[in-house]
Amino acid sequence: AVVSTQSGHYGRDRLVDKMRHDLKGQYSANVFTDAAIDKIKNRGEDPFFMYLSYMNVHSPYQAPDHYLDRYTSHMKANKDRKSYAAMMSSMDEGIGNITKTLIAEGIYNNTILVFASDNGANVGYCKDTEDVEGGVVFNKRNKQRIEPGSNYPLRGGKRSIFEGGIRSVAFVHSPLLQVQGRTSNDLIHVVDWFSTFEDIISDGFTKPPLYHIKNRPPSDSISAWRAISQGLPEKRKKYRLRLCVDTTA
Repeated sequence: AVVSTQSGHYGRDRLVDKMRHDLKGQYSANVFTDAAIDKIKNRGEDPFFMYLSYMNVHSPYQAPDHYLDRYTSHMKANKDRKSYAAMMSSMDEGIGNITKTLIAEGIYNNTILVFASDNGANVGYCKDTEDVEGGVVFNKRNKQRIEPGSNYPLRGGKRSIFEGGIRSVAFVHSPLLQVQGRTSNDLIHVVDWFSTFEDIISDGFTKPPLYHIKNRPPSDSISAWRAISQGLPEKRKKYRLRLCVDTTA
């Protein structure tokens, strides 16, 4: 099994099998975690791939009180910063419960967990029409607050082409890794997960998956599985960055 979790990505109605209108008032991270655990417990006999995209830590910055209470004593100045930390705790607890389910179901030793983010955190200032707590007010007509994220020591954040915007943390966890407990600074692009997952599900990681016979379109994706699992040098050495500038704005 391959379980991929991604932080900070919001869903679309067309990506769900059936819209649920009975979940009002429930925290989305808990709903997603419960759904993931239910899918694992009722998976059947076939191998599976699960893509779990929490809304944490995407704005709006909200969390149940029992998570917020953990940070009340030492994060009084900025309510968004406290909510941000609480959202992280909620997501961390959810992933932990999913991992416990994999162990209880006896499939943990044959599962690969991938945690990734699509971009760096929001940083700097943003407009706020409500009363600001711990933020910065530049004038009476235009209140602004400090974004709670941080990409230190990298420069910039989401929507920028500096490393703080395009470089994000990730980890891969599995008993199937031949080399474990290491940190990699190799270059891996988000599109590389596609070929990496192809490698993981192939027969013994020695030949392409059977569906390769279906002439799929070529891809820019480069598998990073051997670099991740064996500690070998990463194949990717560069990637293309396309800048779209609207000159009419």
